[in-house]
Amino acid sequence: MERRSGKGTHGAVVKSTSGREANNSEDVIPVVILNWNGEDDTVECLKSIRSSVSAGFVPVLVDNGSNPESVGRLKRECSQMFGRILFLRESELSGRCDTLRDEFPEYLSEDSLVFIENAENLGFAKGNNVGIRLAELIGAEWVMLLNNDTVVSLEAFQELRRFLRNHSSFVAVTPQIRYYSPKTRIQNCGGDLTYFGSRKYKFANMDVSALPKSDFSAITFITGCALLFKHTVIGALTEDFFFGEEDYDFSLRMRKLGLAMACAHGAVVYHKLGATVGRNSAPLGAILLQYVSRLINIRNHYSKVRWHATRVLAYLYLPVLLARKGIDPRKSVGAIRRINSYLNRNRGVDRAQFQAMIGLQ
Repeated sequence: MERRSGKGTHGAVVKSTSGREANNSEDVIPVVILNWNGEDDTVECLKSIRSSVSAGFVPVLVDNGSNPESVGRLKRECSQMFGRILFLRESELSGRCDTLRDEFPEYLSEDSLVFIENAENLGFAKGNNVGIRLAELIGAEWVMLLNNDTVVSLEAFQELRRFLRNHSSFVAVTPQIRYYSPKTRIQNCGGDLTYFGSRKYKFANMDVSALPKSDFSAITFITGCALLFKHTVIGALTEDFFFGEEDYDFSLRMRKLGLAMACAHGAVVYHKLGATVGRNSAPLGAILLQYVSRLINIRNHYSKVRWHATRVLAYLYLPVLLARKGIDPRKSVGAIRRINSYLNRNRGVDRAQFQAMIGLQ
């Protein structure tokens, strides 16, 4: 474990919006940012966090097995931004469980960063769960997952802290997520689950003027792009999937447990919509991955009747979806056979299966 101290550190306490000092790990909210060879986006995200009102939110950067050049640049950039950095390897976390809670108050300044390195690309869920495990080890009650291709507004964390203080019944919260450009257009404010397993986003693609005057919307679907939740109640992300559908599983678990979620309108995060799978996969492969992952989730959480009805409707819609994506709809017959075969043999999508699926033409 390395420690770095630099000029400009503000001490070992973080001011919360209530005026109370967050001088212990329980008051801190780790913000987990997962990076995989995306240092340009990650650096911009961290700069926005560094410029924002911290309100007790401490960035935890988890590098997910990036190449050495990417990690080296990221470390250099972070050393210039933060006066105090705690460097850890994922393999060290278990061995540090007895001491991390005592050591962590050193890193509670708004000038601090925790930098964790995974030895390999663990995927989205497992990678983020490393950061959630840190939250558990230091005794933090809440944790936030934040995509590396986001930028937080100046008062985003301050508004989230205020929301938690004023609305204690919610155990999972998303900020208002806007497009990176134009910044006045809403990407979503969470959404709602439908009967047959789809999701309907709130205020999607609307101008910010469309938001109601109330400071929040109750939701039943929340995205993993910017997700603040009480992990001590809900637990970690499912590791059934290498990439994708973790937020859908999370939302289904929340509904099954009868737990409330909300979008805090006053907190704003801008999202670039990086779409890693879309950029690096064959179009048909991306669709098959989406179908397989969604149907596995529905099978895991819904009744047999709803599962079979949803599967039939999904297969009927597949030729239409393929045509819209510029793919010969006749390929839907073979695609359905592949999907059925996969569902009969698997309960998740691991790394090897993910890579094989996205390459399908």
